[in-house]
Amino acid sequence: MCGYREDERGFAPMAGTGVLVGVVVLILAVVGAAMFGLIDGVAPPDAEFEVERDNGSLVVTAVGPDPVPAEELYVRGEDPDDSMTFGAWPGEGIVRPGDRVTVPNATGDETVEVVWEPVAFDRSETLGSYEPDDDSEIDEWAEENGPEAAPVAA
Repeated sequence: MCGYREDERGFAPMAGTGVLVGVVVLILAVVGAAMFGLIDGVAPPDAEFEVERDNGSLVVTAVGPDPVPAEELYVRGEDPDDSMTFGAWPGEGIVRPGDRVTVPNATGDETVEVVWEPVAFDRSETLGSYEPDDDSEIDEWAEENGPEAAPVAA
């Protein structure tokens, strides 16, 4: 009686099959996760924006450190007077640290956010924001002149 086999193939065919099945399962898992949105394809830029009042208007300044494509930036917010239009970042190309833009028709009582939205992905992130002071120029004027001085809508 012989305790050893004379077949020299060993364990290799079974190990090869196991590795092949494992690789196929791994590939299917990654593709499935990407299809169902579990893998996010883009990270937000490491950029920051400051929104501040400057001589009665709002100025948005890119602080950095990373540049951001202008087509991925939007200025959004709420305007109680409905005098301001929100929308895409003005201009084209790359917004670099130190770039400034003045928000048209802003009076300072608006809530403003600079939002990053990549073109090919469904996600967004706020890179900068502005909240009006409790004592805006309109409130100060009303306190100085009294409610009887306010214009009356016809």
